[in-house]
Amino acid sequence: MHGLLILATLLATPAAQAVDPAPTIARRPLLMKGEIARIDPYGGWRDDGRSSPELLALLRQQNRWTEQQLSGQQGLTQQLLAEWQTRTRGEPMPAEWLSLAGSQWRMEADGSLWQRSDEQATARQRLAPRQPSSGYYELANWSLHPDGRWLALAEDSLGSRDYRITLLDLASGKTLTTLTHRASDLLWSLDGRTLYTLANERHTLRPWQLWAWQGDKEQLIHQEADPAWLLSLYRTTDQRHLILQSNNHDSSEQYLLDGGSTALLKARQPGVEYYLDTQGERVLLKSNLEGELGLYQAASLAEVGQGAWQRRWQGRDRTLEKWRLFANYTVLQYRKAGDDWLDVLDANGELRHSLPLTEGAGTAWIQGAHDPASQHVLIRRQGMAEAPHQRWLDLDSGQWLNDGAQASPTPYRSERRWVLGKDGARIPVSLVWRTDIGTPKALLLYGYGAYGTPMRPYYQPQVLSLIDRGVVYAIAHVRGGGLLGDAWYQDGRGQQKQRSVDDFLAVADALARDPAIDPARLFAMGGSAGGLLVAAALNQAPARFAGAVLQVPFVDLLGTMNDPGLPLTRQEYGEWGNPAKAADYAAMRRLSPYDNLHAAPYPPLYVTAGLHDSQVPYWEPLKWMARLREHSTGAGPYLLSTELEGGHLATPRTAQQKAAREYAFLLSLAGVTR
Repeated sequence: MHGLLILATLLATPAAQAVDPAPTIARRPLLMKGEIARIDPYGGWRDDGRSSPELLALLRQQNRWTEQQLSGQQGLTQQLLAEWQTRTRGEPMPAEWLSLAGSQWRMEADGSLWQRSDEQATARQRLAPRQPSSGYYELANWSLHPDGRWLALAEDSLGSRDYRITLLDLASGKTLTTLTHRASDLLWSLDGRTLYTLANERHTLRPWQLWAWQGDKEQLIHQEADPAWLLSLYRTTDQRHLILQSNNHDSSEQYLLDGGSTALLKARQPGVEYYLDTQGERVLLKSNLEGELGLYQAASLAEVGQGAWQRRWQGRDRTLEKWRLFANYTVLQYRKAGDDWLDVLDANGELRHSLPLTEGAGTAWIQGAHDPASQHVLIRRQGMAEAPHQRWLDLDSGQWLNDGAQASPTPYRSERRWVLGKDGARIPVSLVWRTDIGTPKALLLYGYGAYGTPMRPYYQPQVLSLIDRGVVYAIAHVRGGGLLGDAWYQDGRGQQKQRSVDDFLAVADALARDPAIDPARLFAMGGSAGGLLVAAALNQAPARFAGAVLQVPFVDLLGTMNDPGLPLTRQEYGEWGNPAKAADYAAMRRLSPYDNLHAAPYPPLYVTAGLHDSQVPYWEPLKWMARLREHSTGAGPYLLSTELEGGHLATPRTAQQKAAREYAFLLSLAGVTR
C-alpha cells in the first residue's frame, strides 16, 4: 500500500494528476551467442555506434517523460542545488605545483596551464582553457617535457575513456601531433627525446600496446598478447626509472623502460602481484608474495627477478593501501579491522612509529605528491559528519605538527555498527544522522561491494541535505568490497557474489528493526557494480525498499560476460565469473538482475545511463528498465534518464544537477517536498 501513497506524494502537483503512461520501449528480440545461446527480448536496442536515429529518438523520448514525471519536484531540486553552494566543503586541499625546468606548473580541470617562478610569484596563464562551452570534457592526464617546451595532454570529449593525446608546442601554440585511441598514461623518457603512450585495443579499449613517439614518428615497443591483461606506465619516486606494468585482476609483471626498450624485472606468476619503487639505492616492492600484500626489499634491480626479497612489513590482518618513499623513511597507510593506520619505517626497514588515523565511521589517507627529501608527510582526514581537514606528521618524532584544532559542536552523529548476516558474518555499516530531529526517520542505504573497493565513509556535503530533512544515511560494507581486507573481498566475488546481496538485505532488515527508523521509508542507492547489487536485491526482496536510485547500473551480467568483445569483459572473469565454466555460468544466471526480473511489486525507481559509457553500455539500463516495466505489478514510476553527452561519469557541469534530481526523487518518495 505504501507504494501508492508514495506515488501520490511524488506526483502531487496539479499538472501531474493526469499521469501519462511510460513511453513504450518495443521488444527487439535478438539471439545472444555465447557458451549458452539465449534470446534477449530487448537485445536489438544495442547500437555500438551510438548513432541510430531510432535509438536516439527513443532515449530522448524517455528523457522527456522522466522530466515530465519529475516536474513536481523541480522546486526541491533547485533548493538542494542552492544549499550545496553554501555548504562547507572543509579545508581545501593544498594546490599541487610541478617543479620543472626552473618553474612551477599547474594544470586545471578545464585544460588551462599556469606557470610561476616560485611560491611567491604571481602565476601566469600559459595555455587557455580547452574545455568547450557545451558537451563533455575530461582532462585525464598531462605531462610536461623536461625542458618545459612541449605539453602532452590526454583528453576525452565523449565520456568513453578512449582518449586523444595532443602534443603542443607551448611557445608557438602549434600542435605537434595527435594520437587517437589511447589510454591516459603519458611518460617522457629520461632524456626527454621520447613520449611513451599506450594504445587502446579497438572496441574493448584495453590498453595493450606501448608506443614511442619521437620526431614525428611512432614505433611500437611492446604488446600485451593476453586479452585478460592490460598495460600501465609510471615513474619511480626518485625519477630515475620508468616502469611499464602489465597486470590482470590478481597478477602483475613489470619492465624497466630506462633504455628505450623493455627489460623484464620478474616474469608473471599466477596469483602473484608486485609493484616496484626506488629511492636512491633502496629497491622496494609491494607484493603478495607470501599471501597478503606486504612490503619487501631487493638488494638491487638486477636481483628483483630472482625473488630473494627481504620482508620489511607483513600484511597479515592488515590491508596495505598506499606507501611513500622518503630519503630516510618509508611510510605505509593501511587498514586494520576497517580503520585506517599509518606506519613509519626507517631506511633500514625498522618500525619507528605506528599511529591510528581513524576510528569508526571516518577515513584518512596520505594526501598528494611528496618531496622525498622532506621530513614530513601530509595526512587528510574526514568522516561522514566531519568535514575534510589535513595535518602534517613529523616523520622523525612521530608527532603531529598542527593538531590543535578542536572539533566544533555539530548536530550530526556518525558511527559504525555491526550487523549479523545471513550466514553469521558480521557486516560493518557506517551511519550518519541528526540528533535533534525526531524519529522514526527515513533511511537511504548505499552499497557497492565489488573489486575490493572499501567504500570509505567520506564527508559528502550533498548528503547533509538529506540528513537535515530527517533521513539517516548508511553505507553497507558488504562482502565483495574491501573494508575488512582481501578475505572480505574474496568472500563476495565470482561464485560467492550472492553473499554481497545477502549482506545488503541483512543490513536493510536490521536497520528496519531499529526503532529510530521508519521501516516503510527505506530507500536504496547504488552505482555501476553497486547498481547490480541493488538491482539483484530488488529482485530477491522487491517489497523491502520504498524506492531506489540506480546510477549507470551494471545489470546485464550474463549478456556482458558472454561478450568478450566488450570493454572489461575478459579482464573481469576473475571478478564476476567466466561463462565458459559451468559453475560460474550457473552462479551468474542466478544473480543477473536482467535475467531474474519477475512479476513482483517493484518500488519506484530512478535509473541513469550514459550514451557513451564504455564500462556499462547504455543498453544495459535501457533493456533492464524495459523488462522491469513489463514485469512489475507495482505502481512505479520507473524512470530512465540517459545523458546523451557523457559516459560513465557525469560531466562537472551536470554532476550536481544529476545528484539533486536523484535526491529530490528520494525525498519526494519519503514525503518531503521542501
